[in-house]
Amino acid sequence: MNPNEIYKLKSEEEIREILKVISRKGVSEILKSLRNYPKKFSQIMFETRLNPSIIDRHLKALSKLGLVRKDGENYKLTSCGIYVLKIIDDLYKAMNP
Repeated sequence: MNPNEIYKLKSEEEIREILKVISRKGVSEILKSLRNYPKKFSQIMFETRLNPSIIDRHLKALSKLGLVRKDGENYKLTSCGIYVLKIIDDLYKAMNP
């Protein structure tokens, strides 16, 4: 997904909401946990060491925004979620050259 595609898929308000959600403590850890393959809630909890209620709240927000999808018992990144994670990675690289 390139930058133009995300703008076509999301309104300006939705993009603002995505920025608001991904700035919350723990959200980038959840996205990074899902980077390579889908995971169960317990696997996300084990990897991130976040409180279960916080993970639940973040996953609900990420799902609502279309960044994460629940597939059976597993959570996985959508194509939009993969693109947003790439942006987060690029920001980290830019801040820590």
